[in-house]
Amino acid sequence: MNRLLKMMIVDDEPLVRLALQHMIDWPSMGIVVEVEAADGAEALEILKQRGDIDLMLLDIEMPRLSGIELLRAYSPVMEKRRPVTIMLSAYSDYSYVREAFLLGAIDFIVKADMDEEHLVPVILKAVNELSKEEPPLNSLPTSEIEDDIDAKSEILRQLITFDPNQQEEATAIATTGIHEWLGEVNQLVAVMTVSQGSLGSRQERSLNDAKTQRFITQSVQTVLDAMSIRHFIYRKSQTEYVLFCTLVQYRSESVIREKVQSAFTMMQTRLIQYVNVSISIGVSELASGTKHWYRLHQQAAHLAAMSFYAGWNKVFYPESCMDHGRSGSGSGAGGNAGQDHVRKLQLTLKANGAAITQLLEQDNSELWGKEFEQMQLLLGQTWGWRPQDVQAALENLLWELGGLLHRKGIRWDELEEELQHPFEYMRSLETLEETKSWLYRICTNLYSWLHGKEKADSSYSTVVATAKQFLDLHYMEDVNLALISEMVGVSESYLSKQFTKEVGSNFIQYLTHLRIEESKRLMKKKGFKITDIAESVGYLNVEHFSRMFKKTTGYSPKLYRESLLK
Repeated sequence: MNRLLKMMIVDDEPLVRLALQHMIDWPSMGIVVEVEAADGAEALEILKQRGDIDLMLLDIEMPRLSGIELLRAYSPVMEKRRPVTIMLSAYSDYSYVREAFLLGAIDFIVKADMDEEHLVPVILKAVNELSKEEPPLNSLPTSEIEDDIDAKSEILRQLITFDPNQQEEATAIATTGIHEWLGEVNQLVAVMTVSQGSLGSRQERSLNDAKTQRFITQSVQTVLDAMSIRHFIYRKSQTEYVLFCTLVQYRSESVIREKVQSAFTMMQTRLIQYVNVSISIGVSELASGTKHWYRLHQQAAHLAAMSFYAGWNKVFYPESCMDHGRSGSGSGAGGNAGQDHVRKLQLTLKANGAAITQLLEQDNSELWGKEFEQMQLLLGQTWGWRPQDVQAALENLLWELGGLLHRKGIRWDELEEELQHPFEYMRSLETLEETKSWLYRICTNLYSWLHGKEKADSSYSTVVATAKQFLDLHYMEDVNLALISEMVGVSESYLSKQFTKEVGSNFIQYLTHLRIEESKRLMKKKGFKITDIAESVGYLNVEHFSRMFKKTTGYSPKLYRESLLK
């Protein structure tokens, strides 16, 4: 820029202001420290009086008027121009930093890391933000289309909608601008999906919140700018963002992978820290030539959907699916043999759903429980399928359960409160684990209704009743509090506290009681060795079993068996 940028430092600690004044050679960066303020109230008065402050370093915690309160206050008064703001925060300020981003701050500096190494990159991003005459590497050429956001979005939409093999003319028109803007060397597409569950009532915010969407876009933009990755961001829906990227300055694929991984890891960290947003990112392979954008998007979208199997806050590359025997670019398998396997598995799951429903009518929980375990094993073979294909395969179980409910005169909302549309609810679940846990809970509640066991559990909350019923069926397996808390969808500490409160014994005590009671029953039968009994009730270490048995009954397993014989 031809002129020096004017900066204001706002911090209630004089030593911090002094350190910031002398830590950096500001003129060499095109910046002059124009004014200081000791708190937000003083800074607000300065901003009201002068409109030439370009950049502001703003502390979050200050007397009279905090940094957050200043951001809220100066928005209405800064009609013509507002300075680019960088927050100064302590480690404990993360909740405030989230709000600062939503109020327009572009970045933050942790005071514990306040040195030249950490300061300079953040300041340079602010300078790039302010620069008008010399745009950064990845900025777009000035054109009529660039100024028209709707027109640009339409071009990007066409790039991922029109298959160049079938709609050559439409594709050629759509790629005219993208070639000029991004080039066509070392292209890749990344699809970023946002977990709806991470933006629920806990944050009192929804994906419709314009501030949240702005923060997500701004975070992605800032990171890609900092990594010098040319890009366009297209928000395809409320939960899906498509990133068109080129890395024209690199020739090594390993260097490109390192840059891309660093960028997307940084995005995940920022979003989870500052707005508690979980994301999944699918990254396509590299290609050169604008005709490839459609194919790269198809691949990236499929990879992003792998969060259904692996969970959130992960980056998926083409080899992510290949490692599981999938191509990463289809509906779950390639070739005739692969499609035959898919069809066979779908038919098996359909028969499995019917078998589970039939066994629920029998007053033996182990029967349907074992069939449900078989379904879980079958679902383990679906890795790489499109989530909607897995959900479609499971819909037969819901149809079977619905038929049984109708015959017995039971409503869905009697199994689970406010459950009116089970098919829609299942499609809203974002991971396979959530889907399996919910289906297990529904089957457990239905079994209880059919066999009068809901009365015994009527004093328990849904969470505790589900956890207790799972333990009653699977106490002989390798179960733990972490596994069951994830299954019922609450934290370990909450489940532990509620379980103890409602059942009268803690999780471990209840599990131990089930195992010891079953071992006592087995000891009444002949032909069972103590080691076999220990293993059958969930203890792989016979010495540990003996200690727990004696602690519970007052007898060693051997003495207890001898007392039975007498």
